[in-house]
Amino acid sequence: MFEIDLHNMNFDTALKIFIQKYNNFYKQGGKGEVRVIHGYGAGVLDRNPVICTKIREYFSRNRENLRYRLDMNPGVTYVTPLKLLSVPKKKKKGRF
Repeated sequence: MFEIDLHNMNFDTALKIFIQKYNNFYKQGGKGEVRVIHGYGAGVLDRNPVICTKIREYFSRNRENLRYRLDMNPGVTYVTPLKLLSVPKKKKKGRF
């Protein structure tokens, strides 16, 4: 099984790595599920697991490109690629 480990990353880096590895897997004809290991909340923001919460929100917003299911282990989500993912555009910082 193909695996993507996002431990010890901030969310922006984790998302970038996830998209790169997911797209490479898809382009190479990868079949089946990808195990995404994001952890269950060692880095928390306002008592919410940062990567776990945000990556699952990202999966929900991209249901036309992938399917996902939760694992009994809260630090793992399984993803089935359907289409390539686009790289999110960087947000422009406001000027003063």
